[in-house]
Amino acid sequence: MAAVCCDFNPIVTSMNRVFNSGSVDSLVESIVAINPGADREWLVTFDAYDLARYLQHLECALEPRETATPWERLGDTPAVVSRTAA
Repeated sequence: MAAVCCDFNPIVTSMNRVFNSGSVDSLVESIVAINPGADREWLVTFDAYDLARYLQHLECALEPRETATPWERLGDTPAVVSRTAA
């Protein structure tokens, strides 16, 4: 599988992958092909949109940093999250 160039709109790319993928199962299989340590049972708890965004992030990470446009956070999730123990 060739890495996807990251110099395009991540929202459009993610949504296109969701529509073209056919199912959550195919997205999960694509993710596991790149990240064999990913737990299939955990991945299937996410919807297709989130899986497509994660897959795009993984594909962007396959490209050399000096030649690729960096993956862009869409702004709907924080960059840093912390928790306080109960």
